[in-house]
Amino acid sequence: MKTDRIRQIMQEISKAAQEEKEETANAVNEVLDKPGSSIALAIQMLSRRPDISISTLIRSASLYKNNNIMDEKTAELIAISSAVANRCEHCMSVHLDKAVSLGATEEEIFNTILISSAICETSAWAYGFREFRKLEGKLKQKRRKNNRKSTP
Repeated sequence: MKTDRIRQIMQEISKAAQEEKEETANAVNEVLDKPGSSIALAIQMLSRRPDISISTLIRSASLYKNNNIMDEKTAELIAISSAVANRCEHCMSVHLDKAVSLGATEEEIFNTILISSAICETSAWAYGFREFRKLEGKLKQKRRKNNRKSTP
């Protein structure tokens, strides 16, 4: 698709979202409220701002469905990893179901969770130890100061 055509489509979407906010919001909600679908609350709430929700939906579709870069199953495994890191139960549920529907095995999903958890654990340690080092430095300075006061 040519760049000019893409710009034209984006301008039309933006114009429609601005001029027909309520109608566009209803259309977005209609797409999201399909029986059996589980769409994040954030997207449902963003439908109040169609100019934002439409671009968000387009971006999400581009990220998850661009098979020229990465297959959908791998994208969903990454989404599971992010959901673990962010401790988002709803995201986990949505992306677990989607990954399974795309052929992800229990072993792949389990390993994805283990990898994400290991990164989270290491990140927590690094944060905690950096803060601990700051405390050690403060306490060391305090001890030096107290030692200088106590020696005549």
